[in-house]
Amino acid sequence: MSNWIIFSVTSSILMLMLSRINIYIDIHFCRRKDDDYIEVSVSALRPLLVYTIKIPVIEIVRYNDLPWITSEIKAPQGGAETHIAREQRFVKKIAEIFVKNPQKFKKLMRAVKRYIRIYRKYINSLVASIHCEKLDIRAVYGFDDAAFTGLMMGAFGAARGLLLASLHNRLILEAKPNINITPVYGQSHFEIEFRCIFRIRLGNVITATMATLTNSLHREATRSG
Repeated sequence: MSNWIIFSVTSSILMLMLSRINIYIDIHFCRRKDDDYIEVSVSALRPLLVYTIKIPVIEIVRYNDLPWITSEIKAPQGGAETHIAREQRFVKKIAEIFVKNPQKFKKLMRAVKRYIRIYRKYINSLVASIHCEKLDIRAVYGFDDAAFTGLMMGAFGAARGLLLASLHNRLILEAKPNINITPVYGQSHFEIEFRCIFRIRLGNVITATMATLTNSLHREATRSG
């Protein structure tokens, strides 16, 4: 009996400690002429556990006489290129199902929509617990027509206001967002750099995951029964 009590107390303390661990998600997007990439780092117990994935510029190539999007993903275990042939076979198979078996295609689309709904509910359950520790957006743009450049400055200003309002409503902002948009008149130019750091506790992730799995299994049981 005493061993069971010790095990229960130890497990409870361990779960409590794990639930308090913070997970940091660092997203960095850069779009310039000579340096285009998106980098995502996930860390916990920094700097002990860090995982970074970097996707360089996305290129459009021609494969089997078709234009296709390709890129190379860089991760700690090594780089990996997208498999164009496999992706084209997948798209071709979906197209054949759409043409030859519309009922199967509709069933497939219903399954996709169901998983999208589950994913959206899962993300929405996490959003309220996410802290935004840093948000920096720096953009430089321009058009050959100076008047159009000035007109777009107003549009970007309105979009900036909507973005800030959405962030305040959905996330917990730990620091004031820094958004700087600079126009360049008389020339065509565009570059942007985006950096944000999110923080969420592992306990919130576990709770949201368990709730999503429980609801999904309940729906499946109800549908089967």
